[in-house]
Amino acid sequence: MTDRSPSLRRLCLALFSTVASWVLAQEPVPAVAAPNGEAIYQQLCVECHGKQGEGVAKKCDDPLRGERNLAALAKYITKNMPEDKPELCVGPEAESVAKYIFDAFYSPEAQARLHPAKRDLVRLTNRQFVESVADLLGSFDKEYPLGEAKGLTGKYFSSDGMNKKVKQGLERVDAKLEFDFAGGPPAEGIKPEQFSIAWSGSLLVDTTGWYEFRVRTPNGARVYVNTDMRDGDANQRDDSDQKRQSALIDAWVSSGDEIRETTAHVYLLGGRAYPIRLDYFKYKEKRGMVALDWKPPHGVWTVLQAPFLSPAPAGHVAIVSTTMPADDRSEGYERGTGVSLGWHEATTKAAVAVGTEVQGRLRLLTGVSPEAPEFKDRCKEFIAKLAERAFRRPLTPEHRQLYVDRVFVDGVVPEIAAKRATVLILKSPRFLYPGVDVPADDYAVAGRLALGMWDSLPDQALTEAAAKGELHTPEQVHAQSLRMMSHPRARAKLRDFNKHWLEMEKADDLNKDPQVYPGFDAALVADLRRSLELFVDHVAWSETADYRELLQADYLYLNSRLADYYGYPLPPGSDFQPVKVDSAQRSGIFTHPFLLSAFSYTKSSSPIHRGVFLTRNVLGRKLKPPPMAVAFEDSKFDPSLSMREKVTELTSKTACMGCHTTINPLGFTLENFDAAGRFRTEENHKPVNTKSEYTTANGDVVTLQSARDLATHASTSPEARRGYVRQMFQFLIKQPPAAYGAGALEKLDADFVSSGYHIRQLFISINTLAALPPP
Repeated sequence: MTDRSPSLRRLCLALFSTVASWVLAQEPVPAVAAPNGEAIYQQLCVECHGKQGEGVAKKCDDPLRGERNLAALAKYITKNMPEDKPELCVGPEAESVAKYIFDAFYSPEAQARLHPAKRDLVRLTNRQFVESVADLLGSFDKEYPLGEAKGLTGKYFSSDGMNKKVKQGLERVDAKLEFDFAGGPPAEGIKPEQFSIAWSGSLLVDTTGWYEFRVRTPNGARVYVNTDMRDGDANQRDDSDQKRQSALIDAWVSSGDEIRETTAHVYLLGGRAYPIRLDYFKYKEKRGMVALDWKPPHGVWTVLQAPFLSPAPAGHVAIVSTTMPADDRSEGYERGTGVSLGWHEATTKAAVAVGTEVQGRLRLLTGVSPEAPEFKDRCKEFIAKLAERAFRRPLTPEHRQLYVDRVFVDGVVPEIAAKRATVLILKSPRFLYPGVDVPADDYAVAGRLALGMWDSLPDQALTEAAAKGELHTPEQVHAQSLRMMSHPRARAKLRDFNKHWLEMEKADDLNKDPQVYPGFDAALVADLRRSLELFVDHVAWSETADYRELLQADYLYLNSRLADYYGYPLPPGSDFQPVKVDSAQRSGIFTHPFLLSAFSYTKSSSPIHRGVFLTRNVLGRKLKPPPMAVAFEDSKFDPSLSMREKVTELTSKTACMGCHTTINPLGFTLENFDAAGRFRTEENHKPVNTKSEYTTANGDVVTLQSARDLATHASTSPEARRGYVRQMFQFLIKQPPAAYGAGALEKLDADFVSSGYHIRQLFISINTLAALPPP
C-alpha cells in the first residue's frame, strides 16, 4: 500500500481536477462588457469636439460631421484619434465610439434629425430679377419664333444722290458681316460709285454679359442692337433725318477714304434673340468696304457671323442695367438671402428705370395714342395685367385697388400714373419674394416652376395650365417641365449651371508666362473656353445626354488654332469640330485643356488646384478649410524636384494631410499634362509619375494610374453622381435638397440612374419635385 500511495494520490488529484472542471463548466462565465461608445467619447473626445460634435474653439473648430461610412469612420479613428495618442482608441473601442458618433451626430441622417433643413425665405436673385423684368415687359410684345441661324437678310439698293435708296437690286441672306467691294458694285445692276445696303434680322446670344461691337469702314454705317422697332423704322430710306431710334454705333458721316473703327458696348441676356440692323452706304469714295465685329464675354474680336445671326425678326428686350449688390454665395451657389439697404436701393433704382421705359412705350403697350379718349382706361387695363403677371396670379379686388385704382386718380396724367404703378409693382413683396403669403395652389406651382426652369415668370401656357387646375400632379408638372425645357432660356440656364459646376467663371484672367508657353494668348484662351462650352453643350443636348460622357469622352472640340497648339491634325482654317483623341491619354472634362490650364500656375501645373476642384466638384466630396494658408513658392524648392515631389514635401505636415490624402492623389493623376493642358511624359527631365492610391469616402482604396482610371472611377462612383445631382439642385432651386424631404436627393439620384444618367431629364426631375408642394 505504501509503495502505491504516490500513484494513488496522483490518480485522485486527476479525478478531482476533472470533476472540478466539469462543475465549473456548469457555472455561467460572466460576459465581458462591450465597450461603451458614448462613455469613450465623453472620456477621450468631448474636450475637443463638444457634446454634440459641434466643435470647441481653439481646439477643433470644425463640427464633427462628414461623409465617411461607419467602417471608414472606425478605421480613421483607429489610425488618427485622439490626435496626440491614437493608441488609446483602437479595435472594439474605436468601432464602438465610431458607431456612437455616426448615429448621434456625424452621419447625414443624424444631422437631418438634429437640424432638419428648412426652405429659406428668399428674394429674387439678381439674375431672377433681371430675367423676370425682361419677360414681364416682353409678354406684351409680339412673340417672334426663332429663325434658322444662317445670317442676316441683306437688301442691296441703288442710290440717287447722297445716300437715297431708289431701287432694290438684290436681296439675299449673308452669313458673315464682312465685305470688301473695292471700287466695284456690290451686285449686278447697281452703280459702283454710290449704293446702300441694309442687313437686318436677329442676334442670337447664349451668354449673359457685356458685348462689344465694332464697325470698320471708310464709308457710312450705323448699327442698331436691341432697338424697339416701330412702323417706319424698316430702313426703307437712309436719310439721317429719318431715323427714329438711337444707333448703338453711329458712323454715318464719312471723312475720306481711310478705314475708321467705331466701337460701343451693350449688356445682353443669354438665351434670347435681339433685333439687329446694320445700315451702310457708299457715296463716291474710292473704296467700298464694311465689317461688323463683336467681342462676346470672355471672347476676342471676331467678325460677326452665323451661327449667331438669323434673318428672322426679334422683339426688343427690356434689360435692367442697374448694378446690384452681389448675391450670397456662402453655400457655393447664388441665393437670394441677403436683404440689405444697398439691395433695396438698387431694386428701387431699377424699378424707376423700368417705369420710365413703360412710360415711354405706352403708345405701343396700350395700342392707342395718348390723345385718344380711351387712353386712361387702356393704361389701367395694361397695369392690371402687368401686376397679374408680376405677381404670378390673378389680382384680388383689394390688390387691384392698391396697385391700379388708387394710382390712376384725377389730376395725374396717365403716363405718370403708369410709371408710379410700375414702380409700386416691382417693389412689392409679391414680386420680389415669390414664396411669401401665397396660397398653396396651382399658381404657386407655376411660379416655382418658372423660377426653377427659367429664373423668370410663368409664360402664358403655364399660367393657363394653373388657371385650369392642371398643375396638381407630378405627371402634369412633368409635362410642363418637358415643354419648357425646349425653350432657349432653359438651355441658357443649363449652360450656366455647367459653367458653375466646372468653375469656368474663376478663369476670367487665365494666362501663362509667354516665355514658358509662347502662343498661349488671349485668342487661344477664348478658343479653349469655346471648345469646352461646345463639348458640354453637345453632350447635354444629345439624344442620350449621358452625364458619364462628360467624364469619359474620347474627343475634343477643336479648331485649327487649338489643333495646331495641341498637336492634332486639322486643316488650316478649320472651324470647331469634334476631333478624336487617344483615350489612353485624355478623358472628358478631366483632361480638357481649358480646365487643366485654369487649375494651374502660370509656369507650372498645380496638382493641388486640380485635386481640390476634382474633390469638390466632380467627386462630390467636402473639404474643410485649410488650417493655415501655405503659399506655393516654387523658388524655395530644390530645382531638380518634380512638381509631385514639391507638393508631397509641401503638404507632408500632419495638419495638412487630413485633406491632402484626398487632394494629392487626384491631382497627381493629371501630372501627364502641363500648365497649358498639353500631354507630356517627362517633367523637369524626369519621367512623370501619375500612379496614386486614392481612398474613397467609404474607406476603399482605389489605384489610379491615369486620367482614364480617374474617369472610370468617377463615372461609377455613387458619391460623385450624387454630388452632381446635389449641385444641380442647388443651382436651379437656390435651396438645399434636404429642405424638400429627407429622401429628396436619394429619389432624384435613383431617377437619374434609371434614366441612363440623362442630364436634361435630371434638370426636369429636379424642377418637377421642387415645384410641387411637399407631400
